[in-house]
Amino acid sequence: MKSPEVVVLGAGGFLGLNTVRAFLDAGLKPRCGRRPRGNVLGLRGLGAPLVVTDFTQPETLREAFRGADVVVHAAAHYPRFSTEPQETIARGLAELEAVLDAAVASKVPRLVFVSSTATVAPRDAAPSNEGDLFAVCPEWGTYHALKWNLEHRLRDEGRLEVVVACPAACLGPFDWKVGTSALLVATARGVPPPHPRGYITTVDARDVGQALVLLATSSAPPERLILANEAFDAHELLVMLAARYGAPPPPRALEAEAARVLADEQEHEAQKTGGRAALARELVDLIVHSPRLDASRSRSLGLTYRPLSDTLDAWDSWALRMGLLQRPRPEKSA
Repeated sequence: MKSPEVVVLGAGGFLGLNTVRAFLDAGLKPRCGRRPRGNVLGLRGLGAPLVVTDFTQPETLREAFRGADVVVHAAAHYPRFSTEPQETIARGLAELEAVLDAAVASKVPRLVFVSSTATVAPRDAAPSNEGDLFAVCPEWGTYHALKWNLEHRLRDEGRLEVVVACPAACLGPFDWKVGTSALLVATARGVPPPHPRGYITTVDARDVGQALVLLATSSAPPERLILANEAFDAHELLVMLAARYGAPPPPRALEAEAARVLADEQEHEAQKTGGRAALARELVDLIVHSPRLDASRSRSLGLTYRPLSDTLDAWDSWALRMGLLQRPRPEKSA
């Protein structure tokens, strides 16, 4: 059977790079979609072709998608701050519409969309699975609202097959923009971050990449798939990381409202100064509202998940090369 022609949008980003590498490991060479001024440092040397994919210029998308069997969309709008919800949602939906229209115009049969476990509705007495959807947009901050609106739009799409992947908090190498790994960087540098009470469910970005390969190549993939591994109390996880990196113990966990207030204050200040908030509102909302997750469907498809210790070892090695860690990693793994 002929191997599918695959385009990976956001190929130079955190999940994109791990996904491209997973395709290459599987013997497939995807086209790597990149924005005109995007950083392609991580793509250099991989040997996969680069194609410009500018969401404001639909002709570049149609050209990039020509002859493709699958588009893996790992480049949905990801706001730096949570201070402008309506503008964020409008931009996210407009960019998604451009991708959908271009895929249909280019006769692409399948779109694999990378969403988030933020769209998984919590249950009271049991872990949530792929069937747990919010009937209306949750009022839990900009990030949740954006992801809900994007998935809601995709559920109405009838022109091509849509498969949605919902990864938990991704950790691992190639996190160029220091997203989830901001917790690691701050802790390793001796400044354990403020954080709310709640839970963090992790997943290795390399495992997410392998899952996206499966969803892109399967003859009958599920419509929605949760990708999640180990769940941790947020404070206990930071205690463990502090011990790993020989750092001071983290501050006491904040109650939800106090954490929201602090995050909002820090984001507004960072927006004015061009700096970075020590506590992002997105992270607060994800930790406070984190549901227990049932990822058994992904395991039934043959997916396996690396333990957190392996994920941290891989991140340490990459972060040392990138200068994000200033001292050797301790020998003892978490």
